[in-house]
Amino acid sequence: MAWIFLLIAGLCEMAFVVMMKLSEGFKKLNYSIYTVVFMIASFFLLSLALKTIPIGTGYAIWTGIGAVGSVVMGMVLFKEKKSALKLLFIALIIAGVIGLKLTSGL
Repeated sequence: MAWIFLLIAGLCEMAFVVMMKLSEGFKKLNYSIYTVVFMIASFFLLSLALKTIPIGTGYAIWTGIGAVGSVVMGMVLFKEKKSALKLLFIALIIAGVIGLKLTSGL
């Protein structure tokens, strides 16, 4: 269950970053509220996951999901530039997250 909490926490992190962008510096109330809700959910779920997942592994995977998701959402929703190099580095983050998950029990 901890891994599910961690996955959802990472997705909430990605969501709160997107909502923060849409809030335009917390000037738009509805997006500002969504930012805070997703932020609280993300931290709460991370705290549940870290009860059983090692802190280094959990934190790295949480930030990895948020980072990759935020970059991808930036490219899709906000038309941020794509490049082969950017995609390579996204793939490296994903590889690191998978590697940490696979070695978490060692």
